[in-house]
Amino acid sequence: MSGLLHSVRIPLLVLLYQVLVVVANIGFKRSAGSTTATAFLAWQALGNLAGFLSVLTYTALLRWLPVHVAVGLTMGLGFASVQVFTAWLIFHEPIGWSKWLGTVLVVLGITLIAGGR
Repeated sequence: MSGLLHSVRIPLLVLLYQVLVVVANIGFKRSAGSTTATAFLAWQALGNLAGFLSVLTYTALLRWLPVHVAVGLTMGLGFASVQVFTAWLIFHEPIGWSKWLGTVLVVLGITLIAGGR
């Protein structure tokens, strides 16, 4: 069992990081559109909590990955996650072909970086 846990630890931490980054961005976007102080503070609290937890998750990843790989996986995939899931799917913000191409190139670059470890 510990062998299985060891083999899925990094992918699970990367996935958790992505989820937390998306939740943080949702919180901040919703807080920006809040019409009451209570709603603003609630969304800010959610965004900041998710952001803090994402930093802890990133720190855990650094225990097992070199910095250049951890940065590529978290920041690059974080960009793609926010671009696709938060902006396009949740908030229905338009994403033109050049942004889609850029997102694909970021993911390809991450694949090259992660594959070279």
